[in-house]
Amino acid sequence: MKLYTVWTTALLLAASVGAAEPKPPVFAYRSFWPEFGAMKQFKDAGVNTVCIFAANTDNSLGKPYSKYPPVWRWFGKYDFASLDKQYDDVLAVNPDAEFICMIDLNTPIWLQRQLSGTGHSAECESFTMLSCACANPAWRKATGEYLTTVVKHVEARYGDRIKAYLLASGQTDEWMDYSRGIAGRAKTQAWKAWLKSHGKPELPVPALERLDRASLDNLIRDPATERDALDYAQFTGDIIVDTVLEFAKKTRALVPKQRQIGMFFGYILELTRTRLVWSGHLEYERLYSSPDIDFFISPGTYADRPMGGGSGFMVPNATRRLDKKGFLHEIDHRTPTYNCNLDEFVSIAWMAPWKSQAETDAGLKREFALAIVNQTSLWCFDMWGGVFKTPETMELVAQSKKLWDRFAAQPLKTRAEVALIVDPQSARYINDQHAIVPQIYQGTRNKLNRLGAPFEVFSFNDLPRADLAQYRLFVFPGLFEITPEKMDMLRKHVLNNNRTALFLYAPGVSDGKNLDPARVKALTGTAFKTPGVSTVQCEGWKSVYAGSYADLTPAVLKKAAREAGVTIYCEDEVPVYANERLVTVHTAQGGEKTVTLPIDCRQVRELYTDQVVTVAGRQFRHTFKTPDTAMFELIL
Repeated sequence: MKLYTVWTTALLLAASVGAAEPKPPVFAYRSFWPEFGAMKQFKDAGVNTVCIFAANTDNSLGKPYSKYPPVWRWFGKYDFASLDKQYDDVLAVNPDAEFICMIDLNTPIWLQRQLSGTGHSAECESFTMLSCACANPAWRKATGEYLTTVVKHVEARYGDRIKAYLLASGQTDEWMDYSRGIAGRAKTQAWKAWLKSHGKPELPVPALERLDRASLDNLIRDPATERDALDYAQFTGDIIVDTVLEFAKKTRALVPKQRQIGMFFGYILELTRTRLVWSGHLEYERLYSSPDIDFFISPGTYADRPMGGGSGFMVPNATRRLDKKGFLHEIDHRTPTYNCNLDEFVSIAWMAPWKSQAETDAGLKREFALAIVNQTSLWCFDMWGGVFKTPETMELVAQSKKLWDRFAAQPLKTRAEVALIVDPQSARYINDQHAIVPQIYQGTRNKLNRLGAPFEVFSFNDLPRADLAQYRLFVFPGLFEITPEKMDMLRKHVLNNNRTALFLYAPGVSDGKNLDPARVKALTGTAFKTPGVSTVQCEGWKSVYAGSYADLTPAVLKKAAREAGVTIYCEDEVPVYANERLVTVHTAQGGEKTVTLPIDCRQVRELYTDQVVTVAGRQFRHTFKTPDTAMFELIL
């Protein structure tokens, strides 16, 4: 409880002193392989920023990331000719190119062999055992020296063209730990040091079989009997975050202040079974408040990509906004033309692409609109080539780049009146082996994607520092821990002003000391796991409670939102993105639809077709193709 209060205070202080404003967003191109024909097409479309990933390691399929030779060849030995050629080859195609320099901090095979004597051999293999490697001082030293050397070289040779440095390590270079709680000698020592630094008694590393079960429904841990597992989950994330902060600080000291520093991190809305707790991403709040980091990245969710899906960021978008961090939306979606063959033996054909040019058009417009409405950076990730192959696709990229240039840097406030609240502290309670885990955050987000109205994603610790005046419905899918301090925050910032709070499954079942299902009724007015959806009018606010995740549907969300006074833009179950000036609607099924706006305006202009429609009584009608995405500019 004391630690929680200190951490919350630290967040508030970080916000109050005023972190730097986010740097201007970028629109970029990226591929694992040197797709020079595609780079030329993107140059013609006005895209001059290119991500270079000079990789030394293999991907998750065991194939080399890069077509170029590794740069890091031995201790203190570097093939800078290979590094330079990767930049110079792009400049030969596009002399105006600027770069995002992605630095591979994963362990080359030679380094793994050389460091295997420093402890268990896994304690230096960062791709699959990241927390173990981060606990290994020898790995951090060698990797930090490589980072320093590469940054100095790139700054000296290409510094005037470098827009950002991207620090990459862990599974798929997204700082994900796949060790699943395994600890060798170094990590065990680090665990003991972490306990001591937090004023806790020395304990052994929890047995692995204990990490795969939990007290309540085999889903929620009891802090009275499983505190060591909860602490070990935090420790796992902390040791990764400590390493990221060390590397970010080292990089910041080497580059001018206008260079951006970023990384993939904070996937609380995406990671599910075996990854939600133990990948390390739950400690994202510490990184998001760091002055040495400018932006974060995630692909669009993999869980809602087909037509009619809402896509979405893997991270809490409102949290990074409050911390004044930029964001880069990775558009790595597969089109019918993408290359799925890494060689004659290895294929990723199981990654289902969009089925046609019509789906590609609607899907890409949805992804571009998501970035434009939220003023984020983006890159078109060509992976192994062929993704953006057709002339029609490149015409859409060029058109979207012009729209992005026009709107993405404008400080436009979200129009969301619905807030999805994630809570990383509660998420540590979860046994992430349980089959229900995908329904908690990822599943709730995907259902909100079909609300027919925009929504925003906050972290629970954002409540005291966010301006919540416009929000009418708050959705809490995983608020398992409500300490007295957190209850005070809820009452002060949410449970008032005739707002509606929608809770799922077991809100407040823990007070931070033990589990008691009776607390669910004390909070919601409805007993724990009562079937269906119950509504209770409380003093100054309304409680909506769904006893199981299956009870929550888009229709239930729409009803709760409408009754809370939220503007429903479209009665169909479709994704909607909206800010003060733009409204985007995506749909799998075409036809004429009525769109309702929250404010008065004279007309709207659909930006991809330039069609102007009159608005009457805050409503207009638009005919959608099957499938389609339309982005409307409000003309006041």
